Amino acid sequence: MAPISATVGSVRWGQQGFRVLTGLLLTVPLLFTAPATAGPLDELPVARWAKLREAERYQMNIAEKFYREKQYKVAASEYEKYLKLYPEGEGSAYAQMKWAHCQVQDRQLNTAIKDGYQTLLDYYPDSPEAPLAAYLIGRTYKSMGDLRQAKKGYAKAIAGYPKHFVTVMARYDLVEIAAKENDTATRTELLRQLTYDVVRDQQTADECVQAARLLCQHYMAEGKFAEGLKALETTCKPESLPEHLMRNDLGRLPQSLQNFLASKEQTDKQKGEQLATTAVSWFKQQITATSADPMQKPFVARCWLAIADTWAYAGHKDKQKETYEQMLTSLGASDGILGRLAQWYKENNQRDQARAAYARYQDAVEGQNQIAWSFVEEKQYDKAVEIYRKLAVQTEKQTGRWLGAAAQAYRYGGKPDQAIAIYRELLSADAEHAANWHWEIAETLYQFHRWSDAITAYRGTDRFPTNYYRMAHAQRQLKAYKEAITLYRQIMSGYPDQASQALLEIGFTHEEAGEKEPAIKAFKQICDRFPKHSQASRAHAHLNEKYKITVTLGGAKD
Repeated sequence: MAPISATVGSVRWGQQGFRVLTGLLLTVPLLFTAPATAGPLDELPVARWAKLREAERYQMNIAEKFYREKQYKVAASEYEKYLKLYPEGEGSAYAQMKWAHCQVQDRQLNTAIKDGYQTLLDYYPDSPEAPLAAYLIGRTYKSMGDLRQAKKGYAKAIAGYPKHFVTVMARYDLVEIAAKENDTATRTELLRQLTYDVVRDQQTADECVQAARLLCQHYMAEGKFAEGLKALETTCKPESLPEHLMRNDLGRLPQSLQNFLASKEQTDKQKGEQLATTAVSWFKQQITATSADPMQKPFVARCWLAIADTWAYAGHKDKQKETYEQMLTSLGASDGILGRLAQWYKENNQRDQARAAYARYQDAVEGQNQIAWSFVEEKQYDKAVEIYRKLAVQTEKQTGRWLGAAAQAYRYGGKPDQAIAIYRELLSADAEHAANWHWEIAETLYQFHRWSDAITAYRGTDRFPTNYYRMAHAQRQLKAYKEAITLYRQIMSGYPDQASQALLEIGFTHEEAGEKEPAIKAFKQICDRFPKHSQASRAHAHLNEKYKITVTLGGAKD
Protein backbone atom coordinates (compact mmCIF):
# COMPACT_ATOMS: atom_id res chain seq x y z
CA MET A 1 0.00 0.00 0.00
CA ALA A 2 1.00 3.65 -0.25
CA PRO A 3 2.68 5.11 2.78
CA ILE A 4 0.29 5.76 5.64
CA SER A 5 1.04 7.62 8.84
CA ALA A 6 1.18 6.94 12.56
CA THR A 7 2.77 7.83 15.89
CA VAL A 8 2.82 6.77 19.51
CA GLY A 9 2.88 9.26 22.30
CA SER A 10 5.01 12.35 22.65
CA VAL A 11 8.76 12.61 22.26
CA ARG A 12 10.79 15.68 21.49
CA TRP A 13 12.96 15.83 18.39
CA GLY A 14 16.57 16.86 18.87
CA GLN A 15 18.79 18.77 16.47
CA GLN A 16 20.39 15.59 15.18
CA GLY A 17 17.14 13.69 14.65
CA PHE A 18 14.77 12.41 17.31
CA ARG A 19 15.19 11.66 20.96
CA VAL A 20 12.95 9.02 22.51
CA LEU A 21 12.05 10.26 25.95
CA THR A 22 9.44 10.00 28.67
CA GLY A 23 6.18 11.04 27.03
CA LEU A 24 5.37 7.70 25.47
CA LEU A 25 4.97 6.04 28.84
CA LEU A 26 2.14 8.41 29.61
CA THR A 27 0.36 8.42 26.29
CA VAL A 28 0.44 4.80 25.20
CA PRO A 29 0.42 2.57 28.30
CA LEU A 30 -0.56 -0.44 26.21
CA LEU A 31 2.79 -0.52 24.51
CA PHE A 32 5.26 1.50 26.43
CA THR A 33 5.87 0.46 29.98
CA ALA A 34 9.45 -0.81 30.08
CA PRO A 35 12.45 1.51 29.99
CA ALA A 36 12.00 4.50 32.20
CA THR A 37 13.09 6.80 29.38
CA ALA A 38 11.25 5.27 26.45
CA GLY A 39 8.82 7.63 24.74
CA PRO A 40 7.00 8.59 21.54
CA LEU A 41 7.76 10.99 18.80
CA ASP A 42 5.12 13.59 18.07
CA GLU A 43 6.86 16.84 17.37
CA LEU A 44 8.89 17.72 14.32
CA PRO A 45 12.02 19.77 15.00
CA VAL A 46 11.75 23.43 14.11
CA ALA A 47 14.17 23.00 11.22
CA ARG A 48 11.93 20.42 9.57
CA TRP A 49 8.76 22.38 10.17
CA ALA A 50 10.44 25.28 8.37
CA LYS A 51 10.91 23.08 5.32
CA LEU A 52 7.22 22.30 5.03
CA ARG A 53 5.32 24.29 2.45
CA GLU A 54 2.43 26.35 3.73
CA ALA A 55 -0.16 23.87 2.47
CA GLU A 56 1.74 20.99 4.05
CA ARG A 57 1.91 22.75 7.39
CA TYR A 58 -1.79 23.46 7.24
CA GLN A 59 -2.67 19.81 6.64
CA MET A 60 -0.19 18.56 9.25
CA ASN A 61 -1.55 20.97 11.86
CA ILE A 62 -5.07 19.66 11.29
CA ALA A 63 -3.92 16.09 11.86
CA GLU A 64 -1.88 17.07 14.92
CA LYS A 65 -4.82 18.93 16.42
CA PHE A 66 -7.05 15.86 16.28
CA TYR A 67 -4.25 13.69 17.64
CA ARG A 68 -3.74 15.97 20.63
CA GLU A 69 -7.50 15.84 21.23
CA LYS A 70 -7.30 12.02 21.19
CA GLN A 71 -9.63 11.77 18.21
CA TYR A 72 -7.42 9.09 16.73
CA LYS A 73 -9.65 7.87 13.90
CA VAL A 74 -10.06 11.39 12.58
CA ALA A 75 -6.36 12.12 13.08
CA ALA A 76 -5.41 8.96 11.16
CA SER A 77 -7.60 10.10 8.27
CA GLU A 78 -5.92 13.50 8.24
CA TYR A 79 -2.39 12.01 8.35
CA GLU A 80 -3.38 9.73 5.48
CA LYS A 81 -4.64 12.75 3.56
CA TYR A 82 -1.25 14.42 4.04
CA LEU A 83 0.50 11.32 2.67
CA LYS A 84 -1.72 11.19 -0.41
CA LEU A 85 -1.16 14.87 -1.11
CA TYR A 86 2.56 14.98 -0.30
CA PRO A 87 4.02 11.45 -0.51
CA GLU A 88 7.54 12.87 -0.89
CA GLY A 89 7.10 15.78 1.51
CA GLU A 90 9.43 16.66 4.35
CA GLY A 91 6.86 15.43 6.86
CA SER A 92 5.83 12.23 5.08
CA ALA A 93 7.77 9.80 7.25
CA TYR A 94 6.57 11.63 10.33
CA ALA A 95 2.95 11.45 9.15
CA GLN A 96 3.41 7.74 8.46
CA MET A 97 4.64 7.29 12.01
CA LYS A 98 1.71 9.20 13.44
CA TRP A 99 -0.78 7.17 11.46
CA ALA A 100 0.66 3.97 12.93
CA HIS A 101 0.40 5.41 16.42
CA CYS A 102 -3.24 6.18 15.80
CA GLN A 103 -3.77 2.52 15.01
CA VAL A 104 -2.06 1.61 18.26
CA GLN A 105 -4.37 3.91 20.18
CA ASP A 106 -7.31 2.30 18.39
CA ARG A 107 -5.94 -1.15 19.39
CA GLN A 108 -5.36 -2.12 15.77
CA LEU A 109 -1.91 -3.46 16.55
CA ASN A 110 -1.35 -5.71 13.56
CA THR A 111 -2.40 -2.88 11.26
CA ALA A 112 -0.01 -0.54 13.07
CA ILE A 113 2.86 -2.97 12.48
CA LYS A 114 2.23 -4.06 8.90
CA ASP A 115 0.64 -0.99 7.34
CA GLY A 116 2.28 1.59 9.60
CA TYR A 117 5.77 0.93 10.92
CA GLN A 118 6.80 -1.55 8.26
CA THR A 119 5.45 0.69 5.50
CA LEU A 120 7.53 3.51 6.90
CA LEU A 121 10.63 1.34 6.73
CA ASP A 122 9.78 0.30 3.17
CA TYR A 123 9.11 3.82 1.84
CA TYR A 124 11.33 5.97 4.06
CA PRO A 125 14.24 3.75 5.17
CA ASP A 126 16.62 6.70 5.53
CA SER A 127 14.28 8.98 7.47
CA PRO A 128 14.91 10.04 11.07
CA GLU A 129 11.75 8.13 12.00
CA ALA A 130 12.97 4.80 10.63
CA PRO A 131 14.95 3.60 13.67
CA LEU A 132 12.04 4.20 16.02
CA ALA A 133 9.65 2.48 13.63
CA ALA A 134 11.93 -0.57 13.59
CA TYR A 135 12.01 -0.62 17.37
CA LEU A 136 8.25 -0.16 17.68
CA ILE A 137 7.60 -3.22 15.56
CA GLY A 138 9.28 -5.32 18.25
CA ARG A 139 7.66 -3.34 21.03
CA THR A 140 4.18 -3.73 19.59
CA TYR A 141 4.59 -7.47 19.18
CA LYS A 142 5.78 -7.60 22.79
CA SER A 143 2.66 -5.79 23.97
CA MET A 144 0.59 -8.36 22.05
CA GLY A 145 2.34 -11.19 23.88
CA ASP A 146 3.99 -12.51 20.71
CA LEU A 147 7.48 -12.77 22.16
CA ARG A 148 8.89 -14.72 19.22
CA GLN A 149 8.01 -11.97 16.74
CA ALA A 150 9.03 -9.33 19.28
CA LYS A 151 12.52 -10.80 19.51
CA LYS A 152 12.80 -10.87 15.73
CA GLY A 153 11.69 -7.25 15.52
CA TYR A 154 14.16 -6.11 18.16
CA ALA A 155 16.96 -8.06 16.50
CA LYS A 156 16.29 -6.28 13.19
CA ALA A 157 16.28 -2.89 14.91
CA ILE A 158 19.60 -3.64 16.59
CA ALA A 159 21.16 -4.93 13.37
CA GLY A 160 19.79 -2.11 11.23
CA TYR A 161 20.66 0.79 13.54
CA PRO A 162 23.53 -0.46 15.76
CA LYS A 163 24.60 3.01 16.89
CA HIS A 164 21.15 4.47 17.42
CA PHE A 165 19.49 4.95 20.79
CA VAL A 166 16.70 2.52 19.88
CA THR A 167 19.16 -0.36 20.14
CA VAL A 168 19.54 0.41 23.83
CA MET A 169 15.77 0.33 24.29
CA ALA A 170 15.53 -2.87 22.26
CA ARG A 171 18.16 -4.62 24.38
CA TYR A 172 16.45 -3.43 27.53
CA ASP A 173 13.15 -4.92 26.36
CA LEU A 174 14.91 -8.14 25.42
CA VAL A 175 16.22 -8.35 28.98
CA GLU A 176 12.63 -8.41 30.20
CA ILE A 177 11.68 -11.08 27.67
CA ALA A 178 14.65 -13.22 28.65
CA ALA A 179 13.62 -12.98 32.30
CA LYS A 180 10.09 -14.12 31.43
CA GLU A 181 11.50 -17.06 29.51
CA ASN A 182 14.00 -17.91 32.27
CA ASP A 183 16.80 -17.52 29.73
CA THR A 184 19.50 -16.50 32.20
CA ALA A 185 22.37 -16.71 29.71
CA THR A 186 20.73 -14.34 27.22
CA ARG A 187 19.60 -11.95 29.93
CA THR A 188 23.09 -11.80 31.42
CA GLU A 189 24.71 -11.18 28.05
CA LEU A 190 22.27 -8.37 27.24
CA LEU A 191 22.89 -6.76 30.62
CA ARG A 192 26.61 -7.08 30.06
CA GLN A 193 26.32 -5.31 26.69
CA LEU A 194 24.26 -2.48 28.18
CA THR A 195 26.66 -2.14 31.09
CA TYR A 196 29.98 -2.20 29.29
CA ASP A 197 29.53 -1.83 25.53
CA VAL A 198 27.07 1.05 25.17
CA VAL A 199 28.44 4.58 25.21
CA ARG A 200 26.54 6.40 27.93
CA ASP A 201 25.13 9.80 27.13
CA GLN A 202 22.05 11.78 28.05
CA GLN A 203 19.83 9.42 26.08
CA THR A 204 21.29 6.09 27.15
CA ALA A 205 22.37 6.74 30.73
CA ASP A 206 19.20 5.63 32.53
CA GLU A 207 18.89 2.28 30.77
CA CYS A 208 22.62 1.56 31.13
CA VAL A 209 22.68 2.46 34.81
CA GLN A 210 19.67 0.25 35.52
CA ALA A 211 21.21 -2.57 33.50
CA ALA A 212 24.42 -2.30 35.51
CA ARG A 213 22.46 -2.57 38.73
CA LEU A 214 20.55 -5.60 37.47
CA LEU A 215 23.82 -7.20 36.37
CA CYS A 216 25.31 -6.57 39.80
CA GLN A 217 22.25 -8.12 41.45
CA HIS A 218 22.54 -11.15 39.17
CA TYR A 219 26.15 -11.74 40.11
CA MET A 220 25.49 -11.20 43.82
CA ALA A 221 22.70 -13.78 43.63
CA GLU A 222 25.27 -16.20 42.20
CA GLY A 223 27.78 -15.38 44.94
CA LYS A 224 30.17 -13.61 42.55
CA PHE A 225 31.13 -10.48 44.46
CA ALA A 226 33.95 -9.30 42.20
CA GLU A 227 31.81 -9.41 39.05
CA GLY A 228 28.93 -7.67 40.80
CA LEU A 229 31.21 -4.98 42.15
CA LYS A 230 32.68 -4.37 38.71
CA ALA A 231 29.21 -3.78 37.26
CA LEU A 232 28.19 -1.48 40.10
CA GLU A 233 31.39 0.54 39.76
CA THR A 234 30.14 1.76 36.38
CA THR A 235 27.15 3.47 37.98
CA CYS A 236 28.42 5.29 41.06
CA LYS A 237 31.40 7.07 42.57
CA PRO A 238 33.88 5.03 44.65
CA GLU A 239 32.86 6.74 47.89
CA SER A 240 29.26 5.62 47.34
CA LEU A 241 30.01 1.96 46.71
CA PRO A 242 29.59 0.72 50.31
CA GLU A 243 26.07 2.14 50.57
CA HIS A 244 25.13 1.01 47.06
CA LEU A 245 26.30 -2.53 47.72
CA MET A 246 24.22 -2.69 50.89
CA ARG A 247 21.01 -1.41 49.28
CA ASN A 248 18.68 -4.10 47.96
CA ASP A 249 17.41 -1.83 45.18
CA LEU A 250 20.99 -1.37 43.95
CA GLY A 251 23.75 -3.88 44.81
CA ARG A 252 21.49 -6.29 46.69
CA LEU A 253 24.28 -7.81 48.77
CA PRO A 254 22.06 -8.14 51.89
CA GLN A 255 19.24 -9.97 50.09
CA SER A 256 21.69 -12.32 48.39
CA LEU A 257 23.31 -13.20 51.71
CA GLN A 258 19.92 -13.81 53.31
CA ASN A 259 18.84 -16.05 50.44
CA PHE A 260 21.97 -18.16 50.72
CA LEU A 261 21.54 -18.38 54.50
CA ALA A 262 17.90 -19.51 54.14
CA SER A 263 18.68 -22.16 51.53
CA LYS A 264 18.61 -25.82 52.50
CA GLU A 265 21.34 -26.63 49.98
CA GLN A 266 24.81 -26.93 51.45
CA THR A 267 26.38 -25.60 48.28
CA ASP A 268 24.29 -22.41 48.59
CA LYS A 269 25.36 -21.96 52.20
CA GLN A 270 28.97 -22.29 51.09
CA LYS A 271 28.39 -19.67 48.40
CA GLY A 272 26.93 -17.36 51.03
CA GLU A 273 29.95 -17.84 53.27
CA GLN A 274 32.29 -17.08 50.41
CA LEU A 275 30.26 -14.05 49.35
CA ALA A 276 30.32 -12.62 52.88
CA THR A 277 34.03 -13.28 53.31
CA THR A 278 34.91 -11.70 49.96
CA ALA A 279 32.73 -8.66 50.63
CA VAL A 280 34.23 -8.13 54.09
CA SER A 281 37.72 -8.44 52.63
CA TRP A 282 36.92 -5.73 50.07
CA PHE A 283 35.49 -3.38 52.70
CA LYS A 284 38.60 -3.89 54.83
CA GLN A 285 40.80 -3.05 51.83
CA GLN A 286 38.97 0.24 51.48
CA ILE A 287 39.52 0.96 55.17
CA THR A 288 43.24 0.22 54.91
CA ALA A 289 43.60 2.39 51.81
CA THR A 290 41.87 5.44 53.29
CA SER A 291 42.19 5.30 57.10
CA ALA A 292 45.34 7.45 57.14
CA ASP A 293 43.43 10.40 55.73
CA PRO A 294 41.38 12.18 58.44
CA MET A 295 39.06 13.53 55.75
CA GLN A 296 38.09 9.95 54.89
CA LYS A 297 36.87 9.10 58.40
CA PRO A 298 33.16 9.15 57.40
CA PHE A 299 33.91 6.79 54.50
CA VAL A 300 35.89 4.50 56.79
CA ALA A 301 32.99 4.44 59.24
CA ARG A 302 30.60 3.49 56.45
CA CYS A 303 32.86 0.61 55.45
CA TRP A 304 32.99 -0.64 59.04
CA LEU A 305 29.21 -0.52 59.28
CA ALA A 306 28.92 -2.37 55.98
CA ILE A 307 31.16 -5.09 57.43
CA ALA A 308 28.98 -5.39 60.52
CA ASP A 309 25.81 -5.59 58.44
CA THR A 310 27.38 -8.12 56.08
CA TRP A 311 28.15 -10.47 58.97
CA ALA A 312 24.63 -9.97 60.32
CA TYR A 313 22.97 -10.84 57.00
CA ALA A 314 25.25 -13.86 56.69
CA GLY A 315 24.10 -15.11 60.10
CA HIS A 316 27.31 -14.35 62.02
CA LYS A 317 25.99 -12.33 64.94
CA ASP A 318 29.20 -12.85 66.90
CA LYS A 319 31.27 -11.31 64.13
CA GLN A 320 28.82 -8.43 63.89
CA LYS A 321 29.41 -7.62 67.58
CA GLU A 322 33.14 -8.06 67.15
CA THR A 323 33.07 -5.52 64.32
CA TYR A 324 31.36 -2.92 66.52
CA GLU A 325 34.04 -3.43 69.16
CA GLN A 326 36.73 -3.03 66.51
CA MET A 327 35.09 0.19 65.41
CA LEU A 328 35.20 1.56 68.97
CA THR A 329 38.91 0.76 69.11
CA SER A 330 39.70 2.08 65.66
CA LEU A 331 37.45 5.14 65.45
CA GLY A 332 36.94 5.93 69.11
CA ALA A 333 33.74 5.83 71.10
CA SER A 334 30.79 7.58 69.50
CA ASP A 335 27.11 7.52 70.31
CA GLY A 336 26.36 6.10 66.88
CA ILE A 337 28.61 3.07 67.33
CA LEU A 338 27.57 2.57 70.94
CA GLY A 339 23.93 2.68 69.84
CA ARG A 340 24.61 -0.05 67.28
CA LEU A 341 26.35 -2.17 69.91
CA ALA A 342 23.52 -1.60 72.39
CA GLN A 343 20.97 -2.62 69.79
CA TRP A 344 22.96 -5.81 69.19
CA TYR A 345 22.81 -6.59 72.92
CA LYS A 346 19.05 -5.97 72.97
CA GLU A 347 18.45 -8.19 69.96
CA ASN A 348 20.43 -10.93 71.66
CA ASN A 349 18.61 -10.60 75.00
CA GLN A 350 21.53 -9.03 76.86
CA ARG A 351 19.75 -5.93 78.06
CA ASP A 352 21.98 -5.09 80.99
CA GLN A 353 24.93 -4.87 78.61
CA ALA A 354 22.81 -2.72 76.30
CA ARG A 355 22.13 -0.28 79.14
CA ALA A 356 25.83 -0.25 79.97
CA ALA A 357 26.54 0.80 76.38
CA TYR A 358 23.92 3.57 76.57
CA ALA A 359 25.52 4.76 79.81
CA ARG A 360 28.71 5.45 77.83
CA TYR A 361 27.00 7.96 75.54
CA GLN A 362 28.71 11.32 75.17
CA ASP A 363 25.22 12.79 75.11
CA ALA A 364 24.40 11.62 78.63
CA VAL A 365 20.79 12.82 78.47
CA GLU A 366 20.09 10.81 75.32
CA GLY A 367 21.86 7.84 76.87
CA GLN A 368 19.51 7.98 79.87
CA ASN A 369 16.55 8.35 77.50
CA GLN A 370 17.57 5.16 75.72
CA ILE A 371 17.96 3.36 79.04
CA ALA A 372 14.49 4.47 80.08
CA TRP A 373 13.04 3.26 76.80
CA SER A 374 14.74 -0.10 77.23
CA PHE A 375 12.85 -0.45 80.54
CA VAL A 376 9.59 0.42 78.75
CA GLU A 377 10.34 -2.30 76.21
CA GLU A 378 10.78 -4.74 79.10
CA LYS A 379 7.53 -3.54 80.71
CA GLN A 380 9.43 -2.21 83.72
CA TYR A 381 7.47 1.02 83.65
CA ASP A 382 8.23 2.27 87.14
CA LYS A 383 11.97 2.16 86.44
CA ALA A 384 11.45 4.06 83.20
CA VAL A 385 9.36 6.71 84.95
CA GLU A 386 12.04 7.12 87.60
CA ILE A 387 14.61 7.95 84.92
CA TYR A 388 12.26 10.29 83.06
CA ARG A 389 11.58 12.19 86.29
CA LYS A 390 15.30 12.57 86.93
CA LEU A 391 15.75 13.93 83.41
CA ALA A 392 12.91 16.39 84.00
CA VAL A 393 14.83 17.77 86.99
CA GLN A 394 18.21 17.79 85.19
CA THR A 395 16.92 19.57 82.07
CA GLU A 396 14.46 22.20 83.23
CA LYS A 397 13.78 23.47 79.70
CA GLN A 398 12.60 20.00 78.71
CA THR A 399 10.38 19.24 81.67
CA GLY A 400 7.36 18.78 79.43
CA ARG A 401 9.16 16.30 77.21
CA TRP A 402 10.34 14.05 80.02
CA LEU A 403 7.26 14.14 82.21
CA GLY A 404 5.18 13.57 79.09
CA ALA A 405 7.33 10.52 78.34
CA ALA A 406 6.79 9.31 81.91
CA ALA A 407 3.02 9.64 81.52
CA GLN A 408 3.16 7.79 78.21
CA ALA A 409 5.13 4.99 79.87
CA TYR A 410 2.31 4.56 82.37
CA ARG A 411 -0.20 4.48 79.50
CA TYR A 412 1.85 1.73 77.85
CA GLY A 413 1.68 -0.11 81.16
CA GLY A 414 -2.07 0.18 81.48
CA LYS A 415 -1.92 2.64 84.38
CA PRO A 416 -4.18 5.53 83.34
CA ASP A 417 -4.55 7.09 86.80
CA GLN A 418 -0.78 7.47 87.21
CA ALA A 419 -0.52 8.89 83.70
CA ILE A 420 -3.32 11.41 84.34
CA ALA A 421 -1.68 12.43 87.61
CA ILE A 422 1.48 13.35 85.71
CA TYR A 423 -0.49 15.26 83.06
CA ARG A 424 -2.20 17.23 85.83
CA GLU A 425 1.22 17.94 87.25
CA LEU A 426 2.26 19.27 83.84
CA LEU A 427 -0.65 21.72 83.74
CA SER A 428 1.36 23.88 86.15
CA ALA A 429 4.90 22.60 85.50
CA ASP A 430 4.57 23.28 81.77
CA ALA A 431 1.73 25.79 81.71
CA GLU A 432 2.79 27.10 78.31
CA HIS A 433 1.53 23.86 76.81
CA ALA A 434 -1.43 23.35 79.11
CA ALA A 435 -3.82 22.85 76.20
CA ASN A 436 -1.75 19.91 75.03
CA TRP A 437 -1.82 18.28 78.48
CA HIS A 438 -5.58 18.80 78.76
CA TRP A 439 -5.86 16.94 75.46
CA GLU A 440 -3.65 14.08 76.66
CA ILE A 441 -5.80 13.69 79.78
CA ALA A 442 -8.87 13.33 77.57
CA GLU A 443 -7.06 10.94 75.24
CA THR A 444 -5.97 8.78 78.15
CA LEU A 445 -9.51 8.50 79.45
CA TYR A 446 -10.72 7.70 75.92
CA GLN A 447 -7.95 5.11 75.42
CA PHE A 448 -9.05 3.25 78.55
CA HIS A 449 -12.78 3.46 77.69
CA ARG A 450 -13.72 5.73 80.57
CA TRP A 451 -16.35 7.27 78.37
CA SER A 452 -18.18 9.63 80.67
CA ASP A 453 -15.00 11.15 82.08
CA ALA A 454 -13.55 11.39 78.57
CA ILE A 455 -16.57 13.37 77.36
CA THR A 456 -16.17 15.82 80.22
CA ALA A 457 -12.45 16.17 79.52
CA TYR A 458 -12.88 16.71 75.76
CA ARG A 459 -15.32 19.56 76.45
CA GLY A 460 -12.38 21.48 77.86
CA THR A 461 -10.18 21.01 74.80
CA ASP A 462 -9.88 23.12 71.67
CA ARG A 463 -9.00 20.61 68.97
CA PHE A 464 -12.11 20.99 66.86
CA PRO A 465 -13.71 18.98 65.35
CA THR A 466 -11.66 15.99 66.50
CA ASN A 467 -12.84 16.42 70.09
CA TYR A 468 -16.46 16.40 68.86
CA TYR A 469 -15.87 13.16 66.98
CA ARG A 470 -14.33 11.65 70.11
CA MET A 471 -17.23 12.79 72.31
CA ALA A 472 -19.77 11.48 69.82
CA HIS A 473 -18.05 8.09 69.71
CA ALA A 474 -18.00 7.98 73.51
CA GLN A 475 -21.71 8.79 73.61
CA ARG A 476 -22.35 5.90 71.24
CA GLN A 477 -20.46 3.56 73.56
CA LEU A 478 -22.78 4.77 76.35
CA LYS A 479 -25.76 4.15 74.02
CA ALA A 480 -26.59 7.86 74.21
CA TYR A 481 -27.35 7.94 70.49
CA LYS A 482 -29.33 11.20 70.39
CA GLU A 483 -26.47 13.05 72.10
CA ALA A 484 -24.02 11.56 69.59
CA ILE A 485 -26.15 12.64 66.62
CA THR A 486 -26.43 16.15 68.09
CA LEU A 487 -22.63 16.37 68.17
CA TYR A 488 -22.33 15.14 64.58
CA ARG A 489 -24.85 17.76 63.47
CA GLN A 490 -22.80 20.42 65.23
CA ILE A 491 -19.80 19.25 63.23
CA MET A 492 -21.81 19.52 60.00
CA SER A 493 -22.89 23.03 60.93
CA GLY A 494 -19.49 24.33 61.99
CA TYR A 495 -17.22 22.43 59.61
CA PRO A 496 -18.73 22.08 56.11
CA ASP A 497 -15.73 20.15 54.83
CA GLN A 498 -16.53 17.46 57.43
CA ALA A 499 -20.23 17.25 56.56
CA SER A 500 -20.03 14.03 54.54
CA GLN A 501 -18.07 12.18 57.24
CA ALA A 502 -20.34 13.44 60.03
CA LEU A 503 -23.45 12.46 58.07
CA LEU A 504 -22.01 8.99 57.50
CA GLU A 505 -21.48 8.64 61.25
CA ILE A 506 -25.07 9.77 61.83
CA GLY A 507 -26.23 6.94 59.58
CA PHE A 508 -24.22 4.36 61.50
CA THR A 509 -25.39 5.82 64.82
CA HIS A 510 -29.04 5.42 63.79
CA GLU A 511 -28.22 1.83 62.83
CA GLU A 512 -26.70 1.12 66.24
CA ALA A 513 -29.84 2.56 67.82
CA GLY A 514 -31.97 0.19 65.77
CA GLU A 515 -33.47 3.08 63.76
CA LYS A 516 -33.49 1.59 60.26
CA GLU A 517 -35.40 4.25 58.31
CA PRO A 518 -33.42 7.28 59.61
CA ALA A 519 -30.22 5.35 58.92
CA ILE A 520 -31.24 4.65 55.31
CA LYS A 521 -32.27 8.28 54.90
CA ALA A 522 -28.86 9.49 56.10
CA PHE A 523 -26.97 7.16 53.76
CA LYS A 524 -29.13 8.26 50.82
CA GLN A 525 -28.46 11.92 51.68
CA ILE A 526 -24.72 11.28 51.46
CA CYS A 527 -25.08 9.72 48.02
CA ASP A 528 -27.20 12.64 46.85
CA ARG A 529 -25.29 15.55 48.42
CA PHE A 530 -21.69 14.32 48.24
CA PRO A 531 -21.50 11.98 45.22
CA LYS A 532 -17.77 12.50 44.66
CA HIS A 533 -16.70 11.98 48.28
CA SER A 534 -15.30 8.67 49.50
CA GLN A 535 -18.05 8.60 52.15
CA ALA A 536 -20.61 8.42 49.33
CA SER A 537 -18.95 5.28 48.02
CA ARG A 538 -19.13 3.72 51.47
CA ALA A 539 -22.77 4.71 51.91
CA HIS A 540 -23.63 3.43 48.43
CA ALA A 541 -21.98 0.06 49.10
CA HIS A 542 -23.57 -0.18 52.56
CA LEU A 543 -27.07 0.50 51.25
CA ASN A 544 -26.65 -2.16 48.62
CA GLU A 545 -25.06 -4.82 50.82
CA LYS A 546 -27.08 -4.39 54.03
CA TYR A 547 -30.43 -3.10 52.79
CA LYS A 548 -30.39 -4.30 49.15
CA ILE A 549 -31.14 -0.70 48.09
CA THR A 550 -29.62 0.66 44.89
CA VAL A 551 -29.21 4.42 44.57
CA THR A 552 -27.49 6.65 42.04
CA LEU A 553 -24.68 8.84 43.29
CA GLY A 554 -25.61 12.48 42.86
CA GLY A 555 -29.03 11.74 41.50
CA ALA A 556 -27.59 10.81 38.08
CA LYS A 557 -26.56 14.40 37.44
CA ASP A 558 -23.15 13.47 36.03
